[in-house]
Amino acid sequence: MAEGLGWAGNNEVPVVITLYQRGGPSTGQPTRHSQQDLRFAMHAAHGEFARIIISSGDIRECFFDAAEIFNLAEKYQVPAIHLLDKGLANCSQTYPVFDYKETTIDRGLIVTEKELEGKEYKRFEFTESGVSPRAFLGTKGGIQWYTGDEHNEFGNINEEPFIRRRMMDKRMSKLDLIDREVPIEFRVNFFGDKEAENIVVSWGSPKGAIIEAMNQLKDEGFKVGFIQVRMVHPLPSAYMKQMFEGKKTHNRR
Repeated sequence: MAEGLGWAGNNEVPVVITLYQRGGPSTGQPTRHSQQDLRFAMHAAHGEFARIIISSGDIRECFFDAAEIFNLAEKYQVPAIHLLDKGLANCSQTYPVFDYKETTIDRGLIVTEKELEGKEYKRFEFTESGVSPRAFLGTKGGIQWYTGDEHNEFGNINEEPFIRRRMMDKRMSKLDLIDREVPIEFRVNFFGDKEAENIVVSWGSPKGAIIEAMNQLKDEGFKVGFIQVRMVHPLPSAYMKQMFEGKKTHNRR
């Protein structure tokens, strides 16, 4: 429901949505996978708000991304979409047991009952980073209000132009914060020869087929690079621009 996604964006709720794509429009090809929902994931719901979109390229990535996307959603207090396609979501593959020690839990900026003593809690407090201190529901002293309307720092409905601008800027500024703070090693994978003139850019399940084709081309004497975009929003555009400098062709797959 796009309305619920917009409500979460307006209220800076760290909700996680798993979306696996199949062929559309409408029911389209219900038993076939596709990659047709990227723009929907980027723009679903009314208006604009910050969101994170992660796309996994294989089963191992699916497993660990499913944990990490919760960390990102809670740290930046934004809706986060784990974008898959049916080919990954419904496939069967054999892997060694994954090491859970590689996962961590990051609940983000949380305030406790003790920290709230004697204070009036502002759920949507204006901060330099754009991320407000978050109290878990039920925390003593952490009274908080949520509405689908624009609101002030307490969460009470407020449509004054000054508040509207500040709240919109607050929410949207998180995209720049995410772009700065999330390590590029998580947002992008590079395979092949970085000096190659030909670069393939892709996301999602084509990863395996592209790497297999690259290995075959390497045996035949061809140099190819492959940029696997894992965080498709916000897009790591500065990194990609740097990688494209001096290249002959960039093929999107």
